Amino acid sequence: MPRGRAHPRVADMATLRHADLLRHLAAEHGLHVSAVEELDKDVLHVSARGERERIVRVFPAQRPLAAVEGDAEILRLLAEDGYPAERPDAHPVSVVAGRPLLVTEYVVPVPRSERREAIRDAGGLRELGRMLAGLQLLTPRGAMTRPGGAWHHFVEGRPADELAAASRFLEGAGTDDAASLDTLRRELAEADAGDGLPEAFLHPDFVLPNVVAAADGGIVLVDWTGAGVGPRIWPLAFLLWAEGVKDPRRAALVAAGYRERIALEPAELDRLPAMMRARHLVFLAWNLRARRTDPRKAAVSALRNRAATDAVAAQVIGILGAPLPPGDPRT
Repeated sequence: MPRGRAHPRVADMATLRHADLLRHLAAEHGLHVSAVEELDKDVLHVSARGERERIVRVFPAQRPLAAVEGDAEILRLLAEDGYPAERPDAHPVSVVAGRPLLVTEYVVPVPRSERREAIRDAGGLRELGRMLAGLQLLTPRGAMTRPGGAWHHFVEGRPADELAAASRFLEGAGTDDAASLDTLRRELAEADAGDGLPEAFLHPDFVLPNVVAAADGGIVLVDWTGAGVGPRIWPLAFLLWAEGVKDPRRAALVAAGYRERIALEPAELDRLPAMMRARHLVFLAWNLRARRTDPRKAAVSALRNRAATDAVAAQVIGILGAPLPPGDPRT
């Protein structure tokens, strides 16, 4: 996650909540914090006297401690594999005020003004496609084998759990605009969670906002909450959608990089368009539930997204499904 602006209440440690957290970090993790920057809700970048900088993620009380311990184990296993992910702290997990937290090492980024060029120099979107394929070629073990892939802001589990949660959100919308809700239900029913397709270890949110252009070179993936085993093209579908709606050429670069390491099966290619449409529908259901949009606007967005996404899918399927030379080892 890119560096954010300092939150004034965090920076001067004036609130009781943050004061309690800072005392906890000192007592349980040996981190005597001298400065704090809020990157996202309950995600803090902390500097400690005489120590390297850290990231502290404080999870809701209802998230099981075992799940956070699984996050830490996954990061340790990724470190063993040499995968470019954030690394866990030596003492990564504890509980504060009934809420589990995870401490990881801070990946020092290049200055924001240099981020785009640094990512391009590291291989850009094509390299991101290669990195996603490389992640899926790892052998899952330990906590890596748990069900994963769902967007953790929504629900934890497999992609099917994410789409089921989105459906429940629509059912609870409680609006008189039945036609728009029917459109959203139909679109969501036609989205594909990838059940029955080849599986691999997944990062559920494998997109540029979770890429850090490291000051010491290369790019590093962060925010592994909800990682686990699921249909391997689920995160690829999301990444292709996220870049393709900006410019189809960006999705083509991702696809080309992924294809260098993995050849998808015909069934995966057939179902890719419906999987690429899925996460946008989840976002719409989430925003509808939070009253950030209304059913009519959400339905219009869903239909426009279908047309745009299907056009991108047709292009990248040609890249991902290109014939392999005889004897090619990719699987």
